[in-house]
Amino acid sequence: MIKSAVAKPITVHNMCLSVKGHILLEDINLKINAGGALAITGGSGSGKTSLAKLISGKIKPSKGVLENTNKTVFVTQQDQFSQLSGLASTYYSKRYEFHEYEKQLGVKAYLEQLNKTFNYTSAPIEDIPLLKAFNVIHLLDRNLMQLSNGERKRLQLVSAFFQRPEVLLMDQPFTGLDVASRAHLSAYLETISKSGISIIVICGVREVPDFFTQVLVLENGKAIKTGIPSEIKKIKLPSKKINRTIEVDNLLKTHAETYQTIIKMKDVCVSMKGKGILKNINWEVKPGDCWALLGHNGAGKSTLLSLVTADNPQGYNNDLVLFDKQRGSGESIWDIKKNIGFLSPELHLYFMRGKGVLNSVPGISTQAETYSTLTCMDAIISGFNDEVGTVSVPTGHQKELALQWLALVGLLHLKEVLFIHASLGEQRVLLLLRALIKSPALLILDEPCQGMDASQILYFKQLLDHICTSKHITLVYVSHKKEEIPNCVTKVLTLSKGRVI
Repeated sequence: MIKSAVAKPITVHNMCLSVKGHILLEDINLKINAGGALAITGGSGSGKTSLAKLISGKIKPSKGVLENTNKTVFVTQQDQFSQLSGLASTYYSKRYEFHEYEKQLGVKAYLEQLNKTFNYTSAPIEDIPLLKAFNVIHLLDRNLMQLSNGERKRLQLVSAFFQRPEVLLMDQPFTGLDVASRAHLSAYLETISKSGISIIVICGVREVPDFFTQVLVLENGKAIKTGIPSEIKKIKLPSKKINRTIEVDNLLKTHAETYQTIIKMKDVCVSMKGKGILKNINWEVKPGDCWALLGHNGAGKSTLLSLVTADNPQGYNNDLVLFDKQRGSGESIWDIKKNIGFLSPELHLYFMRGKGVLNSVPGISTQAETYSTLTCMDAIISGFNDEVGTVSVPTGHQKELALQWLALVGLLHLKEVLFIHASLGEQRVLLLLRALIKSPALLILDEPCQGMDASQILYFKQLLDHICTSKHITLVYVSHKKEEIPNCVTKVLTLSKGRVI
């Protein structure tokens, strides 16, 4: 249990935020009492993260008054572990080159740095109850980049608690967590709220824990509704209309090559330093199959996918067939990737191009801002050549196709906007278009709906159902939320502790 001074009330009065004449927030008023719990919800691009940054003091309002004298710790939706590990941000596959782990920052060393900086406890790291509460103890012998998406999220939350916040502000903390971890986090937040720490969470309306004292609903930068969770959950929130005038059938071509087998694994094993990560995996995916890949955080899902995307060199050591070719029979990584449209939370991080310094600690410096010259159009076009964080000079046809995809999803206004300036939900939509733009034989979507609002999720489920059925695109879909899995999925592979169950 965290011992902290009782938070002082937070007051926001007529607060506005505008950037280059564009209004992001307008006349926001709210009060958060000591130990209060506020949820900020709304559609993608409604201003949720901007409001959180204002409350945390990361940015200043254009107008209005903010009274917050508390020690506020802001847990962003995307962590900085890639930068802390010293990895080049454009080298996605380096995560799976296990010999590189020797050069990376370990979880234990990272937490020891935090403990030394914030003087959280005099106890050994292994004996800290917080680590047991968040099921992090078994991760201490890992390096940061070995962690799964959900494990990274849990470590990110532990890091925030080490800083002894009076106000804990979290952007989408339930994202990437399995069902058990989400329930556990909600219970833990209720406990610390009772201790006097104020909590502010950005999340979907259905994710708001029942103990929260108020919910603020944003739309186009304005507060359109406030209330308690039980009231807000009954309301049908506004959804964006998406332009469907351009038929998706005109944008997706039939894949040039036909295959008898997309994926075939026979007794596949992956290990690191003698520890098994995947154990005797047998799996066959035929053209047109639509699979859900399920399992708890750390079950081995990302490692399994890394074999399919050719990012993991241990694919050469196994009986693995991809697109009718035995792995290691002379095909290049790019021969494999040209057949695959891919999206994952980790890939998204590389597009953010975060500045980072090896062994720096989040929260100590406020200078770790993201940077990139990629526009939203660039991000989509990069899918043609499987470029990550960069883009080659596109052809006229490629530009035109990207514009048509943007029009299809109602994001044409973002074509010249920098990718990092789009909302997180919009970024995820753009990266989904990046995966689709080359009409791949295989579509691999790892937690694709993270950051999307309800209307975007519904639309893309319908879109995937249509393209997988009409174009016979093979699909592997990963999600911790069954309601996000499209109806076209008819086969399930579930992993637990590296084994098929």
